[in-house]
Amino acid sequence: MINRRLLRIKAMQTYYAFKQNGDLLLEDAVKTFDKSISHSYNLYISLFCLLIQIRDYAKQKIEVRQNKFLPNKEDLNPNTRFVDNIIFEKILNNRTVENYIKNSEYNWMEDYELIKNIWGKIEESNFYNKYMNSENNSLEADRDILRKIINKIIIDNDKMDKILEDKNIYWNDDLEYLLSVIIKNINKTPDNSEYIITDDVYKSKDDKKFGMDLLKKTILNSDEFDVIIIEYLQKWDLKRIATLDKVILHLALCELLKMPDIPVKVAINEYLDIAKYYSTQKSNHFINGILDAVYINQKEAGTLNKSGRGLL
Repeated sequence: MINRRLLRIKAMQTYYAFKQNGDLLLEDAVKTFDKSISHSYNLYISLFCLLIQIRDYAKQKIEVRQNKFLPNKEDLNPNTRFVDNIIFEKILNNRTVENYIKNSEYNWMEDYELIKNIWGKIEESNFYNKYMNSENNSLEADRDILRKIINKIIIDNDKMDKILEDKNIYWNDDLEYLLSVIIKNINKTPDNSEYIITDDVYKSKDDKKFGMDLLKKTILNSDEFDVIIIEYLQKWDLKRIATLDKVILHLALCELLKMPDIPVKVAINEYLDIAKYYSTQKSNHFINGILDAVYINQKEAGTLNKSGRGLL
């Protein structure tokens, strides 16, 4: 479920905290990293529960209208297409989601105003009204309405951002990626089987090892990476480099120099993308320059220990 891009981001966040807190032990950093990954998985399952909570809210609105003192014809014969969306049923039938709903201390209805806000935007949207009035009752139509709700309403919601920030300082960083995973799951939902939500936090054992190795090796080789960076600085002092930029460089150098199975091109491109998102445009160019110089010199010296796959 959690891929290497998110593992790199989690390693960056943990290593940054490690550098900011000089007395943090390696063992503590590993525990923090592992806990951060677990929190990401909890958010992943919780977001499926959010979809169910939205469905339940819509269902309650229908029931309220049916129980009015003087219900009209529309109240008594409501359009239930949304609440009957087959994807909701598949999510609810999933063991992982079922267990989370039963055992989690957090329920989205604690943030009732968020659910109300999301539902209001859904009802006002053209895509929802088109879906409700369409004669297309296919599984693909049911998939499409949920994709649109995620991409147009949930992914960019100020109330949602505030709630996630209050719950966990890293959840906002996870949201976009985890919603993209949920959309992929929705897209591959089979017609006649339980909705597939993986119970595994990591996509593979190799990914779990990759994340742990990246964090540990970066911390253990921190001083060596500083020496390498100093060698390629032009009229700059190491102390003038922003802590976040140094953190990103250390992680990238770890993959370049200490992890033979990671292709050079993959490592450099991943950290340039991370720098674009988390740091500045100038930082991105600076980091790119250092990594390119290190790679070229290591390759020319024959000291680059890489398998050859994906070399620049």
